[in-house]
Amino acid sequence: MGISLPSLFSTIFFFLNTIFILQSINSISSSTAGDGFSVRLIHRDSPLSPSYNRSMTAYDRIQAAAYRSVLRLNHIHSLTTTFSSSEHDISSRIVPENGEYIVTFSVGTPPTQVHAFMDTGSEVIWVKCSQSSPVFNPAKSSSYGYYLCDSLPCEDLGVGRRTCAELLDPCYYRVIYGDGSTTEGTLSRDKFAFEDPERNLVDVGHLDFGCSDFSSWHFRGNQSGALGLSRQPLSLISQLGIKKFSYCMVLPDNEGSGSRMYFGSEAVISGGQTPLLKGVDWYYYVTLIGISIGDQNVPPPDGIFNMTSDGEGGFIIDSGTTYTFLRSEAYDALIEALGEAIDLPQRRGPSEWYELCFEGSFEDLDSAAPDLKFIFDGAEVILMKQTTYIEAEKGLWCLAMVRSNEELSILGNMQQQNYFVGYDLEQEVVSFAPVDCATF
Repeated sequence: MGISLPSLFSTIFFFLNTIFILQSINSISSSTAGDGFSVRLIHRDSPLSPSYNRSMTAYDRIQAAAYRSVLRLNHIHSLTTTFSSSEHDISSRIVPENGEYIVTFSVGTPPTQVHAFMDTGSEVIWVKCSQSSPVFNPAKSSSYGYYLCDSLPCEDLGVGRRTCAELLDPCYYRVIYGDGSTTEGTLSRDKFAFEDPERNLVDVGHLDFGCSDFSSWHFRGNQSGALGLSRQPLSLISQLGIKKFSYCMVLPDNEGSGSRMYFGSEAVISGGQTPLLKGVDWYYYVTLIGISIGDQNVPPPDGIFNMTSDGEGGFIIDSGTTYTFLRSEAYDALIEALGEAIDLPQRRGPSEWYELCFEGSFEDLDSAAPDLKFIFDGAEVILMKQTTYIEAEKGLWCLAMVRSNEELSILGNMQQQNYFVGYDLEQEVVSFAPVDCATF
């Protein structure tokens, strides 16, 4: 069978782009820790993860990922509603335990190792400090300090989220979420150091963080916290003054080689670039113009992915959501077009989230399914078959995208795999470069 010219050109571009990015990373490998650093990302379902559950089957993990994605959508939607109103509190944006990628860092003197969920949708760094088996004991850190109630960071939490009887009391916060879950603790400050891919510690100095002495979220294993990467004041990005960061997430079969995240001078901004939406900095909003299947455009209503004047809807790039969510009008148009384009037996999947599935081997699907492409303002993301479909049952390949019952749509991390996704906060753009992330 011959190779089509579009496929040949796509393959050549992929490898040339990979060589260019490898050269870029090699050229910045001598950067000092003050200029930039990199960390290893571990997917929560990897055997390397502290939350890995050996009793779960591959199909169990797929179902669990879909469930977490739905919870994540609901969580983000509730916060966008809060942000768009005139009354909101910084502490209410602490992320619940539904992250997907884990980062390792140390806190305190002497250093205590912490495994935390990386999240581009959260502004707060927080660490579990005291439960049945505390991860970080502030009493044993000689560099630990906490904020008082009369401090500016405590005032920023908002009256409804802090407990302050006296101005000289420790700044204690308590957050109650819509699902009844809670977290509470002391707004604190201590030394942080991040573990790079070679397991070396990179000192980043003192950071403000939530020292949580109670959380109703259940943690499996010893991951115990969150690393907020939004543009809000208490995030890692804002506290360190980082203007660029990027990540490269490997396919699940290559998890042993490790995903990576790069900060500062080590960040890779390459490929197509799409502007961040101006005036909204609580999430990374971009403009999705449309979706195509092969050379055919999917016809959702015009402006379906735009944010409304009251802050509803829009399209978010998110690291903490597994599957992409598309609002119903766009999702209906997509599954109808895919159903017509792919000549394989079709049926619904084993759960309500998988509305379009195809029977056959992966080879059958790979040859029958056209490329799916997301068209942004200034950038295109062509999805691999491995990041478009999941095997929900033996021989049943389901679309790894879920209907959003809200106006909000999200590009999930599965559809970002094997792309260098870069965030340039000075230029206010997000970049996408197709690469083999296992080679970095």
